[in-house]
Amino acid sequence: MRNLILVTAFAVIATASVALTTAAFSARTEVREITLVARGMAFYVDGQATANPVVNVRPGERVRITVRNVTAGILHDLAIDSLNVATGPLNTGEVGSLDFIVPDRPGSYEYYCRPHALMMRGTLAVAN
Repeated sequence: MRNLILVTAFAVIATASVALTTAAFSARTEVREITLVARGMAFYVDGQATANPVVNVRPGERVRITVRNVTAGILHDLAIDSLNVATGPLNTGEVGSLDFIVPDRPGSYEYYCRPHALMMRGTLAVAN
C-alpha cells in the first residue's frame, strides 16, 4: 500500500511538473502583437493618444511590433538598435514588422524612426 501511495504521489508531481514546464514554454513561444502607428512626427499605440509611448514588455517574451505609416507623403521606419532590429522605409499606407525575443534583463531600450530621430523616439521598457 505504501508503495502505491509513493507511486501515485510521484505521478502527481511529475504531471504537475510537465504542466508547469509546458505552460512556461507556451508563454515564451506565443507572440505578443503590438501595433504602432506613425502619424505626423510621432508614434502612437494603435487606438491611443499618447505620442511616442513607453511600450512595456516582459523578459523573454516574444514580441512582434507592427508599424503602420498613415502620414501622407513622408517615409517612416522603426528601429531598435540595441536589439538589432529595424523595418525598412515605409511609404504612406505601408506596414512593416519587427519580430524579436525581449532580453532577459530588465531595462530600457530606445525605439525610433531613423529619418526623424529627433522627434519620433520612445522607450521599450523591460520589467518583470
